[in-house]
Amino acid sequence: MTNDKTAEQNMLHRMIVDFTTNELAPLDMKIDQLGDYPDGLFQKVIDNGLLGMTLPRQYGGAGFDYVATAQAINAMAFGNASMAVTLEGHFKTLEQLLKYGQPELLEKYLPTATKRIFAFSQTESSGGSNPKGISTRAVKQGDNWVITGDKIMITNGGLAQVYCVLAKTEDDQMAVFLVDQDMPGFSFGKREDFIGLRGTPVGEIVMDHIKVPGYHLLGSIGQGLEIGNNAHDDARVLMGAVLAGIMQHELKIAVDYAKQRKALDTPLYELQTIQEKITDIAIAKQNTELLYQHGAELKVAGEPYSKVAAMAKSYGSRSAVSSGDKALQVLAGYGYSREYPIEHLIRDARAMEIAEGTVEKMNTEISLKEVNK
Repeated sequence: MTNDKTAEQNMLHRMIVDFTTNELAPLDMKIDQLGDYPDGLFQKVIDNGLLGMTLPRQYGGAGFDYVATAQAINAMAFGNASMAVTLEGHFKTLEQLLKYGQPELLEKYLPTATKRIFAFSQTESSGGSNPKGISTRAVKQGDNWVITGDKIMITNGGLAQVYCVLAKTEDDQMAVFLVDQDMPGFSFGKREDFIGLRGTPVGEIVMDHIKVPGYHLLGSIGQGLEIGNNAHDDARVLMGAVLAGIMQHELKIAVDYAKQRKALDTPLYELQTIQEKITDIAIAKQNTELLYQHGAELKVAGEPYSKVAAMAKSYGSRSAVSSGDKALQVLAGYGYSREYPIEHLIRDARAMEIAEGTVEKMNTEISLKEVNK
């Protein structure tokens, strides 16, 4: 694994750190309490050009690769995991458009992706971890497609304006189409009231006979599951970066507290039981960093990265929850208080044992890849 970084990557990292330190981290607790982003915050994300981080320069973006992007997401998650996950959902969707979108579609929509949020919508009440159970339909009418269905639990659902939607055609083939909130027949439904990542909107979209041009099809008919799986893989790399950022936050809280507090006359950090907890968090964070960084490098190199991405999410999510518990124990009674952010960091990490495929699903995929290699 290489640690070489370009001047542009270093500049991006500094910008993200500054933005996180000055604009995002001070609002971390408020975002959790509100269950939303405070007014004006997301506009600052747009004004700083963060939505276009991965977008090629020909479409008005900065053109950073996934290695630099994962590093940026990690730095942002240290200040607030919700915003990092919102950007992760946007970036994974742009990746599918870049890989599978027709030129006419890309020319029309990608230049807007520096100002508008994009989201990938697959889950339905009838098909979550098993997308073959979805009921959303796409019916061919001349040169157009007419899409009808209801998607739930969408990351950025309600915040995003553009959605890549998994649907079944009349012959039960899976396909992905791009729909826009401004199209007739599009409406927003319920927003979930989740216990963690409370800034990130997760909601429902309803499509009632939405007519889209033929070039809004991504890839070809029958490629829907491939595109969905690719979106999951891209998301899981960045989720590893988010989880390592959460653990960095947990570690800092535990270390700072251990340096300030004493048990009688002994500083907490000198107690072996406290040292063990701090060490466990530090090792888990480092391992998760190595996994997501390796996954990003494999993606950039054009090599298979699905297994490593699943490892980053599976190991990272379990470890971030466990690390939060260890940090809470270091702080004891204060750790159980809402005065400190540890309890919401645990809730944030817990979400990622479910999102983008459950931990159990990740472990099955990893095991099968090992058995069949």
